[in-house]
Amino acid sequence: MTKIFSCFFVALCSIASYAIEPNDTTTFRKTGFSFGALPSVAYDHDLGFQYGLLSNLYWYGDGSNYPRYNHSLYLECSRYLAGTMLLRGYFDSRKLIPDCRTTIDLTWFNDLTCDFSGFNGYETRFKNEIIDKDDDQYVTSIFYKHKRRMTRAMLNIRRDIEGTKMFWQAGANVFNMDIGSVERHKLRHEVPDVETLYDKYVRWGLIKEKEANGGLDTYIRAGWGIDTRDNEAFATKGVWTEVLLAAAPEFLSKDKNGYGKLTIYHRQYFNLYNKRLVAAYRLGWQQKIWGTTPFYLLPHWNTGILGSATSQGLGGGKTLRGIVRNRIVGDGSIMGNFELRYIFCNLYLFGQNFSVGTNLFADMGMVTQRYKVDLSKVPQEEFDFCFTGEEEKMHTSAGIGLKIAMNHNFVISADWGKALDSNDGTSGLYVMMNYLF
Repeated sequence: MTKIFSCFFVALCSIASYAIEPNDTTTFRKTGFSFGALPSVAYDHDLGFQYGLLSNLYWYGDGSNYPRYNHSLYLECSRYLAGTMLLRGYFDSRKLIPDCRTTIDLTWFNDLTCDFSGFNGYETRFKNEIIDKDDDQYVTSIFYKHKRRMTRAMLNIRRDIEGTKMFWQAGANVFNMDIGSVERHKLRHEVPDVETLYDKYVRWGLIKEKEANGGLDTYIRAGWGIDTRDNEAFATKGVWTEVLLAAAPEFLSKDKNGYGKLTIYHRQYFNLYNKRLVAAYRLGWQQKIWGTTPFYLLPHWNTGILGSATSQGLGGGKTLRGIVRNRIVGDGSIMGNFELRYIFCNLYLFGQNFSVGTNLFADMGMVTQRYKVDLSKVPQEEFDFCFTGEEEKMHTSAGIGLKIAMNHNFVISADWGKALDSNDGTSGLYVMMNYLF
């Protein structure tokens, strides 16, 4: 993975060596139609190599709002070498409904090996040795995995409050989750036929029988926010804060489980030098207010804007880079991402405005509200293998990234992060779309 990241860095530096300084980007204005289309050749430490096609189409109209677009349509069809498949369409419009921003997402994500390392963070034990084929303690590479086939539909409507930078928003999410043990016959490689952690949790009763295979769930969402950013894809100043309340009524749940959650995000950006050097951070807090959350929705974080196919965590390329995906799961949790971003190259080619940059980052998070499970059901001879008996504390990682952006909107991103505690994994490389926040 380090070699891949190094090659990517050399390639970008080679581009920079031939770059010319652009026209003043304050006078550049994109009008009409624009699109970025790429073979979806990417890498995610948690999912493996990805291949397929993706495209982002933009309509800027007369360009009076550039770098903001009037309409955007993101389409992706991709597959990971291990068999996981993603189909996604994401529509984002400021003109579909007058004076409102409308986002619609339709996603089908067949994750053959979704990460599952238990609940409540450091209360559970993650041992990289038992999934490493070259280690004497190897058990199986899928020990911390299960099958998750997700179908999701999302609608969000946001409207600015006249005369202010504030807005209100409302929407709904529908999830259909098909959960189960890893389907070993669908994998590209043979794995030992032994119990996974998910299988053990079901056998011990830590995952309720009625939830073990997933379900159909719907929640409605309402919120308030303020957004003073100068640009969404690469903000150099301003704040973006959201307060969201999500409620899942019992009558809209397959298993008659109702619950409510409060989610707060605060993001802030500082222009340190000529819109090239930017400091940015994101803080997030999510807490259950009432009810019972199905175990398969515990990783989900409520959001009005989806920057990727999933909004889940904590751990992985979209929350805590370098830490195992979904490592930190509970009824409530906090996270923080801190970045120093630098654009070292701007160039104007083929009628498009390009930029190349890098970022240094530190990520952290922890469970603040424990998901209640009865550990007395765990056989004593197996307890030490899966649990630590420790109290939860902060999980941390750090790393570096590289970015290529077109017209300040279409961003190709590569981040490499390293977990600072072996109980959170080792490291991860993520080549995908967009800045983290």
